[in-house]
Amino acid sequence: MTITELIGEYLQCFRQGDSEMAFFGLLDIGCEALPELVLQFQQEQDNAIREFLVEVIWQYRQASAIPFLAERLYDPAPAIRRQALNGLVTLASPQVLEVLTVAKAHWRLQAKDTEAFADWLDEAIGQVESTQDNISIK
Repeated sequence: MTITELIGEYLQCFRQGDSEMAFFGLLDIGCEALPELVLQFQQEQDNAIREFLVEVIWQYRQASAIPFLAERLYDPAPAIRRQALNGLVTLASPQVLEVLTVAKAHWRLQAKDTEAFADWLDEAIGQVESTQDNISIK
């Protein structure tokens, strides 16, 4: 079975309500699934599945996911932005700190209803700054 087929099967599990099987199944595929997971995200319309894919991608804990997660900080769906933020904090690095700082400046200039996200970015920056001595990214 190909990686694409496996991903399709596990996403079907998620659609049918078995998120745990889908989550661990997708992680068990291995890092070689990351490009296909990103492609699935880009093609997906359902925000619940898109949020789930962002979580799976960051749970691989690969520095190569940082650019993908950085882009998600500007997604129109708040849940996707939060999930990307969770992943970036987990991948704490100087690159992540720069990404968060740029995003903070962007969101501070946006409408009032995005203030909460800007506050979360402040908190994330603090968390990343506090872990700079203990960074372990693959």
